[in-house]
Amino acid sequence: MPGPHMAHDDLDFTTHFNDPAAPPEPKLSPADLRQIDDLGVIGTSELKSKGFYARLVNAETRRAPALPAETTVLVVEDDEGTASVILKVLAATGYQTRHAANRQGIIDAFKKTPLPDIVLLDVMLPKLNGFEVLARIRHHPRLHNVPVIMLTSLSERADIVRGLSYGADGYITKPALPSTLLDAIKAVSGA
Repeated sequence: MPGPHMAHDDLDFTTHFNDPAAPPEPKLSPADLRQIDDLGVIGTSELKSKGFYARLVNAETRRAPALPAETTVLVVEDDEGTASVILKVLAATGYQTRHAANRQGIIDAFKKTPLPDIVLLDVMLPKLNGFEVLARIRHHPRLHNVPVIMLTSLSERADIVRGLSYGADGYITKPALPSTLLDAIKAVSGA
């Protein structure tokens, strides 16, 4: 049995979300900050032209199945109407889906196996910030390689830069067309 100082199950998000200390801000060099800022400019431009921004995913560290039927997408969205539409679009395209609307839902979704292949993550959640959830995913030993697409109404360059600096693989602004949502998932998954 684990003692009081033993590590908890590394998929137990409860300890991560109940910990009062937030994950550290990303430590970026001045060159990294310039690159992220440049990506923010590109991201803003791509959001205006096609409705989403997707950063290339490192295929060596992140695996996402090419076929929708082999891909599980975790949709983290607190608005039931928006979540319902997204889940229907994904299911109609053949994706396997999970839904979380709050902190406990996220914890429960990550405890299920297999792990999700992609996470669509809202920023403004009840009593929770999606950027903090992203930071915790990126600092988690078993989840840090799961591609995450931010799905939010926040479309300012500073918001995009913040998402990218925390490690978002993509950024979609709401409202998003179903085709835009699917294109972003394909871009991030390499399909």
